[in-house]
Amino acid sequence: LLIPGSYRGYGNANYTGPKTPFILVVAGLAWIVTVIMLVLGMTMYYRTILLDSNWWPLTEFFINLALALLFLAAGCVYVNDTIRGGLCYYQYFNNGINGAFCRTEAGQTAAIIFLFFTMIVYLVGAIVCLKLWRHEAARRLRELILYPSLHSNRLLMVQGSRWQSPLVKGHIPAGHAPKPVIMPDYIAKYPAIRTDEQRDQYKAVFNDQYSEYKELHVEVQAILKKFDEMDVMMQNLPQNPTSHMERDRINKILQEYQRKKMDPSFLEKKERCEYLKNKLSHIKQRIHEYDKVMGWNDGYG
Repeated sequence: LLIPGSYRGYGNANYTGPKTPFILVVAGLAWIVTVIMLVLGMTMYYRTILLDSNWWPLTEFFINLALALLFLAAGCVYVNDTIRGGLCYYQYFNNGINGAFCRTEAGQTAAIIFLFFTMIVYLVGAIVCLKLWRHEAARRLRELILYPSLHSNRLLMVQGSRWQSPLVKGHIPAGHAPKPVIMPDYIAKYPAIRTDEQRDQYKAVFNDQYSEYKELHVEVQAILKKFDEMDVMMQNLPQNPTSHMERDRINKILQEYQRKKMDPSFLEKKERCEYLKNKLSHIKQRIHEYDKVMGWNDGYG
């Protein structure tokens, strides 16, 4: 509904007519940006480059925040239109013919709900992006502390190491430091079997390292079982100790618990056990593939 002219003479009210074009521009701009973001989010470039950069989550935060503020402004303007800039609060305006302009139709109510609900959606999106940015910043800091050499030599391939980092190819934006794609050394060391002699070599490696894996697996599982028992004990500790002595006792238990969980010897054994498990599975799969082609079956399938 349009009200001809402008109204400035009723108290503090100042209404110059509907601002429908502004609302349509805001909604159209927001949906265009949203569609672009959704299409971009389905690309590999977004998942492998942008999400791993230290600036994109923050950029998404500001984009979502800007869209939320635009919808907030559009919602306020639309509400102002429905009350005709405050004129409908004056009894001498809200009567007779003018009173028809002050009635809020069901469609107008739905539009108001839509504008403010969309604002909340974009605001939630902005909060999620901010949390993602903080999470990634914390992750990079942990990596920098735990693996300083990984950052000083981004894609260094260490001779004799169990892990290799293949070079990342393709266009990478300036200032972006991609995470190395970790690939175990046995992937390249044990390719598909081509000959019977190669199969025998794989079988010998499997038999040689399987005994080491079994021994490590038993030891690691025993330690993990103790940790499970300690977890139960930790859950049963009082949350609010009543005395200083009780607090000291609980603190010592917590420190000992953390010390055992972070014991370098245990972590090394656990890592070695997991590595051997994956390596043996890979070798067994290679033998199985070759046997399937050759029609053999000696227990490795």
